[in-house]
Amino acid sequence: MKFSLLLFVLSIVFKRTARKHESFRTKLKEKDYTLVIRTEDGKRGRFFTFKGGEIISGKGDRAGAEISLIWRDAAAGFRIMSGGSTKAFMGALQDGSLKIAGDANLALTFTGVVGEMMKLMKLKK
Repeated sequence: MKFSLLLFVLSIVFKRTARKHESFRTKLKEKDYTLVIRTEDGKRGRFFTFKGGEIISGKGDRAGAEISLIWRDAAAGFRIMSGGSTKAFMGALQDGSLKIAGDANLALTFTGVVGEMMKLMKLKK
């Protein structure tokens, strides 16, 4: 439940940031792709489609996604994603808690999008 809620809130924050900040919309326009963040068993997840500076998100998996971030379980995904530590993400990749399927370069693109969003949120405070 916490993991699904975290992904839902992430979609809201992405959309709100895009609506309020031209620099974020510009960052989103750099690359069009669909990313899925889900659990290994497929029971929890959400897709994020970035296209032309717009964000479309929905519950579940998305056929044809260019990249998937697959968490061993919802608890691990929630714990590491809510912590926001790059070091923790790298540790999750090393210990197998997180797997990347698809174009790994898009993981870097997505990291850049998240980083830009976080920077803009800090400026707001």
